[in-house]
Amino acid sequence: MTSVSVSIDGQSMFALIGPSEGDDQDRAVLASWDLTDLTRPPVLAAPDGDDSEFVAVRALKDGYAMTVVRQPYTGSLRGCSEGKMTGSTRTWVRKLFITDQNFDEFDEPFLDERSMRGVSKSTETCMRMEGRGSVVSRLPLDPERVVISRLDPRTFSTEIAYYDLQSGETSNVFKNTSSRSAGYIDDRDGEVMSASGLDEEGNTFQLDTYVRAHKGAPLELHEELSVDLVKRQELVVDAWDEESGRYFIVTNKFSDKANIYTYDPVSRKFSDEPVFAHPDFDASGVIVSSAPSRFGRVLGFAYSAEVRKVEWVDPEVGAIMLGLEQAFSGQDVRAIHISNDLNRIVFATEASNQPPRYFILEDQAQLTAIGNERPWINPQDIGQSKLVYYTARDGMKLPAILTTRAGWKPNDAPGKAIILPHGGPWARDYGGWDASAWVPFLTSRGFTVLQPQYRGSEGWGLDLWTAGDGKFGGVVQDDKDDGAAWLVNEGYAAEDKIAMFGYSYGGYAAMAAATRPNSPYQCSIAGAGYAESAKINVNVDQSRFGRMAYAEGLSGRDIIEDVANAEIPILVFHGDRDVRVPDEYGKAFYNAIKDHTVAKYVNIPDMPHSLPWTPEQQRQSLKAIEDFLSNECGL
Repeated sequence: MTSVSVSIDGQSMFALIGPSEGDDQDRAVLASWDLTDLTRPPVLAAPDGDDSEFVAVRALKDGYAMTVVRQPYTGSLRGCSEGKMTGSTRTWVRKLFITDQNFDEFDEPFLDERSMRGVSKSTETCMRMEGRGSVVSRLPLDPERVVISRLDPRTFSTEIAYYDLQSGETSNVFKNTSSRSAGYIDDRDGEVMSASGLDEEGNTFQLDTYVRAHKGAPLELHEELSVDLVKRQELVVDAWDEESGRYFIVTNKFSDKANIYTYDPVSRKFSDEPVFAHPDFDASGVIVSSAPSRFGRVLGFAYSAEVRKVEWVDPEVGAIMLGLEQAFSGQDVRAIHISNDLNRIVFATEASNQPPRYFILEDQAQLTAIGNERPWINPQDIGQSKLVYYTARDGMKLPAILTTRAGWKPNDAPGKAIILPHGGPWARDYGGWDASAWVPFLTSRGFTVLQPQYRGSEGWGLDLWTAGDGKFGGVVQDDKDDGAAWLVNEGYAAEDKIAMFGYSYGGYAAMAAATRPNSPYQCSIAGAGYAESAKINVNVDQSRFGRMAYAEGLSGRDIIEDVANAEIPILVFHGDRDVRVPDEYGKAFYNAIKDHTVAKYVNIPDMPHSLPWTPEQQRQSLKAIEDFLSNECGL
């Protein structure tokens, strides 16, 4: 059971569930429940055709939901959506639909079909890939409409529009231009309260923000809200308080960590101090109530620690959530729906060794389990995660997620370990359940896993993020090796039982590990990797902004030139529907290194770059990893 959500009115619940019968056990089924009568079985809908599949669903209101369907596509894209400029690209196409709880109809309001008439097949496919649209506001106080974003096929600009769930009619609210895009949208009525635009300023690029001084006022440029994107400054208008007329702003403009301020659009001043700041972690947003009796009330402030956490400030909702967190100690508790009278709470819990589980709490007393993402998994078979810090060789303090092998206890003998760097490279890891399956899979096989948040990792403060600029394959690679040394020094790993496994940029890091002399690893596994720095810059180099804001920061060593240094075995695996990092990148590195060390290449049919992967794709990739670790690596 995945993708669980509840309608804004609390009347219906939608999810994707595994089929209970039939031959096609790998494709999810769309399901809806009537929450006013849980004794009734769910309504089910299977995907059409042999190759389409549901990958997500989101409940809206009045028995309606948005669902996402994908299908494989092979054909010309002419550079669209990271596809090839010439020839054929193997990829996936997604379609977004609005459907009702009985799944009688599937409407597609996110593309203006009338404007699609006469366009070429490749342009239509491009539109479906790039113009995926979204429901940007469920408008909790409006009984019939939601706000959607969609792409205009004639101008390739994004429109913000009202969508009537009953009639299917749309009406435009706001249209993005080349100089200004919609930002914060007021859930009360769908009004676009902020917008942003890029302004070239000499040797930098400035993100300008426009806000309304009050409801109905024009959008005006506020220079106080401008940030320098080349310096990696960020600013998000996250909420608007109707009573005070102030905005809540999340920004790292004034500090290393992102903090939350209020901003008065009349006086054009920030609050003197942040309304929320954490000394160790970036603030990520404001939690605002959508229940009619508490609409717009600030419930808490979210921040990004080893998992996403909330500091609750509302006494009523906070008391309920803190009670659930105590009842499910050691797990991350996430509210999915809180009823207007607080007597029905739909929530999820998870941990690094516990896949997400879903519950309903009624009258703050009766708890009912409604589903589990992977009910066959025993938490005792998987390791548990925690946030740790280690010191790099130059003295820099680095965070990391440590997940010990299943059954590990303090004072156990050192064992097998994996260094698992994240992709991106401008990204970060979280604890909790790992949807990729890599961490639970490896810890269940006796490996302790360390996920270093190396220099260049985003979400741990501006200093750590920018510290990796231009150093990938060099100092940033040292950070990972220093993590391996920390595992040995702390007694988690034996010195001769460590491997590196990474995917995407992590695949680049794994390739780099295989080409470094005196490697601390017994072997390396590179998924969807690239071995030349220019490969990651191929898209950002297309614009002056991309070159200034990203290209230099993302540059590093061309490790394909160092294959003669290879001393350890390496597995390279790649999906053949990967357009982000095409499989020829992985094949090029494999062909370059195979004459210098033990090397193996595995193709995963139809696998795209990013999740979701099919169960069969995960079975194939995980089996390849396990076999290589046991055989070629000897771990």
